[in-house]
Amino acid sequence: MASTVTNITTPAKRLKPSTIEGLKQKRAPPPIKIGILVLPAGIESACGIMLNILQYLNIRSLCNVKRSSLIQQCRKRFGSNDFERVRDIAISLSYEGRRSINEILLTHPAKRLYLLIERYQREFPRGTLYGGVPTPIVCACERGRMDDVELFMDLHPFHKYITNRDVNGYRDDITLKEMVSQVGTDSEGYEETPLMIAAYGEHFQVVKYLIEQGEADPNIADRYGRNALHWAARNNKKDTELIEFLLTHMSLNSINKKGGGYTPLDWAYEYNGSPIRQEIIALLRSKGGKANRYDENGRNVGEGNGDLND
Repeated sequence: MASTVTNITTPAKRLKPSTIEGLKQKRAPPPIKIGILVLPAGIESACGIMLNILQYLNIRSLCNVKRSSLIQQCRKRFGSNDFERVRDIAISLSYEGRRSINEILLTHPAKRLYLLIERYQREFPRGTLYGGVPTPIVCACERGRMDDVELFMDLHPFHKYITNRDVNGYRDDITLKEMVSQVGTDSEGYEETPLMIAAYGEHFQVVKYLIEQGEADPNIADRYGRNALHWAARNNKKDTELIEFLLTHMSLNSINKKGGGYTPLDWAYEYNGSPIRQEIIALLRSKGGKANRYDENGRNVGEGNGDLND
């Protein structure tokens, strides 16, 4: 009896949906070239490489790296802000990776100062009235923020790790006295020293601290010839304490300094409409203050005819 042979056909093996989906995917995009730097197309891989690069930067470079053209190009190519996160990881106090600098102990105060400056740059990006870029320490004095003023001064030695040379008025070798006495820009974009704007705002404790701890010079005038006493005489309304303090640290020439044709006494006569106006005038006169536009009886006799010219 002949045997019967049966042909059995094995059904084709079905692929998993995930495998089919994977086969449909395109090849990984080519790496991205930024100058001579070649980064993988994936954002996580690129960030990993960038983190390794940042390990070898010094504090100043780490703080300023997000403004660099490299980071800006990375952000543009990858459409991501993760590179700023990478920078923050590299500069964080808990980071234990390699650093190329010997000043690891300076990381903490340098970072505190960087974050302080960054906060003021976010709060005051542009002068609201005159344009220009406001100076952080000037804005702190303008608002009477004593804690921030103290922090700016305490961390003064670390400015060289944060700001680039000659940027925002800071130099590597700038002294504390120079920093608190230099002309900067307030929140409106007006040029003033930290002391001038603090005197204008009647922030007595800030004025006292700037002079006693920072050696700020109240005799310094702006390009128009106006000093801190001009602003205090013009705008103080609460009491004469701040003006009395300034007068004890100023020369007679500065007390009678003409700025735009006005001495501090002129400004008290012309612009101060507060209840203590007469007290301010009497105090200035008791310290030798004179006016370029007003006589000794307080009458406006015109520029150059005041008792300053007697």
